[in-house]
Amino acid sequence: MHDAPTSRSNNFDALRLVAALLVIWGHQFAIMGRSVPLFWHNEPGAVGVVLFFAISGYLVTISWLADPHLLRFAARRALRIWPGLIAAVLLCVGVLGPLASTLPAAEYWGHSLTRGYFANLWLDTRYVLPGVFDSNPFPSSVNGPLWTIPLEVTCYVALAILGALGLVRTRFIPPLLLLTLAAALQWRYSPTADELMPAWSPLLQYALFFTLGASLACWRAVWLPRRLLTAAVLVALLLLLRLMGPAVISGQVPLLVIATLGVIWGTAATPLLHRAGHWGDFSYGLYIYAFPVQQLIIWVFANQIGFAAALGLSIAGALLLAALSWHLLEKPALAFKPRRVPSRTGTSVQT
Repeated sequence: MHDAPTSRSNNFDALRLVAALLVIWGHQFAIMGRSVPLFWHNEPGAVGVVLFFAISGYLVTISWLADPHLLRFAARRALRIWPGLIAAVLLCVGVLGPLASTLPAAEYWGHSLTRGYFANLWLDTRYVLPGVFDSNPFPSSVNGPLWTIPLEVTCYVALAILGALGLVRTRFIPPLLLLTLAAALQWRYSPTADELMPAWSPLLQYALFFTLGASLACWRAVWLPRRLLTAAVLVALLLLLRLMGPAVISGQVPLLVIATLGVIWGTAATPLLHRAGHWGDFSYGLYIYAFPVQQLIIWVFANQIGFAAALGLSIAGALLLAALSWHLLEKPALAFKPRRVPSRTGTSVQT
């Protein structure tokens, strides 16, 4: 049994596809003006995003441990994030906007919101293009999921800083950081009677799940040979926390269970499922292209389309864009990733 995912012979590709589909499915309700179903008080999209962050924390931490070099680490992360992001922004501004905007072309191109949308490229999230989807049930938002990308990059930066300080190789540090983030979450959302409840912090929440993945990465040599036992023990501890822990953290337990089991199952190689990435890694493309496609379909059909048909067309359209993006942009960009210096165990990791 490998001490790390040394090839695509694992379930992570399948799991990321499931996460992307959960996000798309959850968004379809909101985009059509319907109530979003909840699972343990969480929307499907939140479950998908949690899986993405936990998996990313696990794999990116292994990548750092295999080659703890700041510039090479930054280059790999940039080459994974920005080619697809650039394409998504350009498609929305240059194709979707002119097609769907109610404004004349000259007014659309000269509008400050059109210029401002390019701020997504430097992680200043913008949702609106002028005159685009204003009459949709979920109005004006062109690509809602982009807000998570700055959070993901923030986690990368934090990992790089901790790694540069030598703290990631000290395998007790990530679990201690996990406990610190949990305590911070509990403290922040336990105001006194005289205080107002602060706004929810997605960064604090998703950093918790990224750090969970990082912690599992640092301890993988201990638990990988005994996955089932590890899963049983961790789930039992989390359920105990659910029953006896403080309210805010107790509320995160269902997501913590899903994230923990997801990472552990991801390291396995289930027949057929471990070949989910055989044709390419489409999960990121599905995530960043689906929302505009979903909005476009509702705009074209003036919301006179059934849920299943809209969802099916959205997944098909997003999958086509994701496949093109992977083969024409993302995969060629990854060919420029800096050569990895082998770790002391000779491990090489796909991230």
